[in-house]
Amino acid sequence: MSGEVAFGCAISEDRQHGSIVAAGRSTSGKILVDLAPFYDHPRLLVARMGVLYVKHDPVAVVVNPKAQSGTLIKPLAEAGIIVLQPSTQDVAEAHGIFLDLVNDVALEHLDQPPLTAAVRAAQQRPLAGANAWDPKVQVDQGPLVAATLATWAFTNWERLASPGVWAV
Repeated sequence: MSGEVAFGCAISEDRQHGSIVAAGRSTSGKILVDLAPFYDHPRLLVARMGVLYVKHDPVAVVVNPKAQSGTLIKPLAEAGIIVLQPSTQDVAEAHGIFLDLVNDVALEHLDQPPLTAAVRAAQQRPLAGANAWDPKVQVDQGPLVAATLATWAFTNWERLASPGVWAV
């Protein structure tokens, strides 16, 4: 991954794992999601995000305030990390954008076991007239949720950063 990046953060339903996933453009031009930034105990997530924030100056760090991850918002803010908190509508939109990228073969991943397992076990649930990932499956969905949110933030940033987007 080269250039700009967005990060999504999530905590598993059982609160045993925290995930940080980066989303950006790969050399092939597709969106690349990478769990390598972090997959460990949630209590270590804020410190890791602090290092990543300084190193990469991300376009966004996204945390769903209405999920297990909501407990990250205050500690991240206290660490000086600006956190984007998607609305319920945004989470549903992120889910749709992620699925469209998958269906269009416009998304790449690095076959990292926790993310691959999350994708294989993924189930959808209704949300805001659309769908979102169901966190209550047997496999930790945190990596997939973080990837989805990071992808949403990155694609929105690209759209808004495009020349002429603000032209009247």
